[in-house]
Formats: sequence, structure tokens, C-alpha cells
Amino acid sequence: MSNSIKLLALVFITLFSSCSKNDEENSNGNENQGFLKIGNQSVELSQGYLENFGVRGNAYNIDFSLKSKSISGEEDGAVVYFELFSSLQNNLSKGDYAFGGYSEATAYTFTRWGQSLIGKNINSEKGGMSVKNGISIRPSGGTFKVIENGQLYKVSFTGKGTASYYKDGVLTSSENDVSFSMQYQGDVKRSEGKTFTAKKVFSEERLEKNHAVIFN
Repeated sequence: MSNSIKLLALVFITLFSSCSKNDEENSNGNENQGFLKIGNQSVELSQGYLENFGVRGNAYNIDFSLKSKSISGEEDGAVVYFELFSSLQNNLSKGDYAFGGYSEATAYTFTRWGQSLIGKNINSEKGGMSVKNGISIRPSGGTFKVIENGQLYKVSFTGKGTASYYKDGVLTSSENDVSFSMQYQGDVKRSEGKTFTAKKVFSEERLEKNHAVIFN
């Protein structure tokens, strides 16, 4: 009888340990995680955003943004923004997105109007974003990958861009063909896109976009 009780207790302990380990793994797997790397500088990312700007041409303009936990404090923060065209009305299609133009609005492309920043005091401004001390880079080529697009998103980017370097809010230098990359896995907050100025739906002129969703 004593041996049976010991055996039963051992089975319960084993099952409990296994469940606890699985719960911990699932919890870690559901955490938002990612990074932005520009040159040799890297900052962790913690939250994703999707902004739906509606149909344009034969595609849908759905922009994707990311930010770190802190973007205005004394420590380095990061913001990622990509302007993309998807074949899906309310989501980014799975697949590889190549560099393209806003006027063409071709599905599976991203435009030069994207912007990624690393540094201290990142803020929104009309038609873009700024960093007081750090780097701002706009893409000139590369591949944006959408691997998962369900409740959780999994995306990555590897490419090059034109980098601008700032100190105390003043542009100190610029550099072409700077390598930068991004990875993110986690949830995204969805919203309808907003603009500073109203344009005609079929205008060739690009909308001036409001990035307030990132900073709220």
C-alpha cells in the first residue's frame, strides 16, 4: 500500500512539473518580442500596430509600425514604420514585400516613405517622425516578410536605407546604403488610418500621414 501511494505521488509530481513547464513556455511564446538594428545599434521592440488607409489602385494601403517600451526617456528607444500595399482588405498578406512606389500601389510592395528611428526623444511631427539624439533611416531597398498574420504577427525586414544622424535635434550628417534590419513576433493593435490633409482618392500625391497611434 505504501509503495502504491509513493508511486501515485510520483506520477502527480511528474504531471504537475510537465504542466508548469508547458505553461511557462506558452507564456514566453505569447510575449511580444523583437528588435530594430541600424548599423551596429540595436533596441528591443515591444508593441506592433496596423493602420488601414483603405484601397488604392488594385491594392490596400495597410501600414505597419512598431515601438520599444520607452521612446521619449533618457535611454535609447526605437520606432519602426513601413508603408505597405497588401492584397487583403484588412490585413497584411503573408509573403515577401519588395521595394516599390506609392503611385503604383502594387500589392506586396513597401515604399520609400517608411522610417525607422533609434535614439533618445523620438516624437511625431507633420509628415514624419523625429529623434533628438540618434538615427533616422528611410528604406531604399530590401525585403519585408510577413510570416504570420493571425492573432499574433511575425514579420521581419532586411535591407538598406538612407540614414540621417541627429545631435540635439540638429542634422549632423547623412549616409546612403546603411544596413538595417527588424524582427517582431507578437500582437498588433489595429486602427483606421488618419491623415493631416485630405486628398482626392485617386490623386498621385501621397497622403501626409498622422503617426499619433504610435505615440498615444
